[in-house]
Amino acid sequence: MRMSRIGIIGGGQLAAMLVEACNAANASENSDHQVLVLDSDPNCPATQVGGIHVMGKPATGEGYSSLAAVSDVLTIDLENVSVDDLSSLQTAGHTVVPAPALLRRITDKLEQKRWYTELGLPTAEFISHPADQEIAGEPFGFPVVQKAARGGYDGRGVCVLRSLEDNAERLLVSGFLERYIERRMEISVMVASDGHGEVVSYQPVEMVFHEGGNVLDYLVAPARLEVDLLTRAQELAVTAIKAMEGQGIFGVEMFLTEEGALLINEISPRTHNSGHYTTEACRTSQFTQQLYIVTGRPLGSTEQLKPAVMFNLLGADSFKGDTVVEGAAEAGSDPDFSVHLYGKSHCFPGRKMGHVTVVADTVDAALKKMDHIRPQIQVRGADPID
Repeated sequence: MRMSRIGIIGGGQLAAMLVEACNAANASENSDHQVLVLDSDPNCPATQVGGIHVMGKPATGEGYSSLAAVSDVLTIDLENVSVDDLSSLQTAGHTVVPAPALLRRITDKLEQKRWYTELGLPTAEFISHPADQEIAGEPFGFPVVQKAARGGYDGRGVCVLRSLEDNAERLLVSGFLERYIERRMEISVMVASDGHGEVVSYQPVEMVFHEGGNVLDYLVAPARLEVDLLTRAQELAVTAIKAMEGQGIFGVEMFLTEEGALLINEISPRTHNSGHYTTEACRTSQFTQQLYIVTGRPLGSTEQLKPAVMFNLLGADSFKGDTVVEGAAEAGSDPDFSVHLYGKSHCFPGRKMGHVTVVADTVDAALKKMDHIRPQIQVRGADPID
């Protein structure tokens, strides 16, 4: 019987879906994988599906030693972690995936961009920018993208300025300015690396973002691109993770420019929103792949079995408070629809509350099914916002 104790820092939806992958493996393989979850909330999403709670604060390092004491391997659910504490645990002999040295460079977005340059990886031009300085037209002109070095996720930490007047909306944090890229498409490639030379990628997916925001609205898998572009995107993603000597699972986001160039936008050192479709559409989900990596098993097949689309369920505008879900049960009764609710008790506008994956024989058919079912599902708070 395979046995492992996986400690994960952060108890959100990504940790919850790793717990579910472990539960499925335990049932199908007669294994005994336990997931211990460090979070400040005993009722976080991961504990609701069977994760064992360990009290702590992911961002500060509080509780890390307690988690390590009862775990065979440590991994992460989010980037806002204490790399210093993880490094100390690794020095003390604990296994940490991804390695703290990689996390130190990749969790600081400015340092991540500098790393691309050092490794010769294509990315948009950028310069560092302090918190207290207004953004002028130099050197990139307007529009220009401002990004926070730390703390950005789900659209936070990014601001597009289209004129000097937009300085009133700029981020008051240190980070960098980036040349605005006119793009044909934004794509993402999930990459899995076992840390021993084996690196595999999933098919590139096409990402569509909410207007006026930087949160993923829906994705199309595989991306609707020419075969040579799909191949180039996979090759670039694998090249990046190999160059970084990464172990783990990574979401590699890219811009495809109007001229056909591929530029790396951001790399996340964990399972990723753009990989959620793999649970229903691929032979090995990103979460099962993560399980294989942290327990030292061979990587699974990344073969996509059916075209798919995935859309996020975000907290509805104009409501906040206790979570109310409408229409999900009806949608979930169709075998082509898989509704994933994250178990978050409090809802506010724009919060990620779940996602829905739709599979079909063709991408067009999946998109039509999504358009039909999407208006019927809503997640909102119980109380109107005045």
